[in-house]
Amino acid sequence: MEFTKAGKIVIVNTLFRLLFGGYLIGNDLYRFDDGNSALQVLFIYTLIGFFTTLFISRRKSGLFCLISLDILFIIAQSTFIFLALSKLIDPGLHDPLSNWWSMLLMIFFSLMSLIFSLKTIRESRVKQTVSVNTP
Repeated sequence: MEFTKAGKIVIVNTLFRLLFGGYLIGNDLYRFDDGNSALQVLFIYTLIGFFTTLFISRRKSGLFCLISLDILFIIAQSTFIFLALSKLIDPGLHDPLSNWWSMLLMIFFSLMSLIFSLKTIRESRVKQTVSVNTP
């Protein structure tokens, strides 16, 4: 069994995403001196890596979990940005205005992963339909 083009893009996107997660963990630990935040980021990116590993090992549940995690991540990031910019909460060191590029990258990676994961599901369904109908 071979990965579809979108499936390969999901894997490559996740590799870059995990590198970016390592940067965020180091940034939280050494620049912000916030160990709790670094542990939370480590947990999130460990889940992303685990679900991608399930997908690489041909388990569709990994892809569905990755999609669910990306949807949750996009909603949480958007809510945090809205609450921080409207001054309803104090974001502290993680102010979206001072960390705008990292916020954009987090949302960008999640959107890319979500889009190509859904495309992978669609391509695999089309591929299965074609292989079933072909003698």
